[in-house]
Amino acid sequence: MMTIHNMMEDVVKYCLKDWLTAGGNGHELDEKMQADVMAIALNNLPPKYVSSAKGEMFVQTQLRSQVETDVYRELSRAIEKVTQNKRESVLQEEAPK
Repeated sequence: MMTIHNMMEDVVKYCLKDWLTAGGNGHELDEKMQADVMAIALNNLPPKYVSSAKGEMFVQTQLRSQVETDVYRELSRAIEKVTQNKRESVLQEEAPK
């Protein structure tokens, strides 16, 4: 029996990897920051659940072309949010006490 799976996670992961490989802003993201970016983006995108291998294949071919623009937009927003928070925390650590 196949478990339920949110296909949007796969699309977001694929797009983030593509974004980082292409040299988009966010190339300085460590593993934790990448996970934060994915979580933020996924929270702003509709889930696409499947419960069978057949459904997974159908959704996978359909999903990428339909939602990639939305995924890249949400990744851009999430990367900006995560990198901004990192900059602010670094500045707070460097501030004189």
